[in-house]
Amino acid sequence: METWMPLITSAVVLGTFILYMALLVFILTWVYHDAELRGVNGWLVTAITFLTGTIAGTFVWLLFRPKLKPQPISSY
Repeated sequence: METWMPLITSAVVLGTFILYMALLVFILTWVYHDAELRGVNGWLVTAITFLTGTIAGTFVWLLFRPKLKPQPISSY
């Protein structure tokens, strides 16, 4: 029983790390596309979001992002 504990612990740590990295990539990708959609430099906003802490940076972006400009509907 004791020989399995390090393997289980390693699997849990690895799974947690993989989940964290997947969420990090998802959040930063969303921030980049949202910034580009709103006419702001996406790389700059993504870098600031990453460097200020991903969760805190995302909330700051949500609070201070510019309004989305309505797109005109083109008629055929």
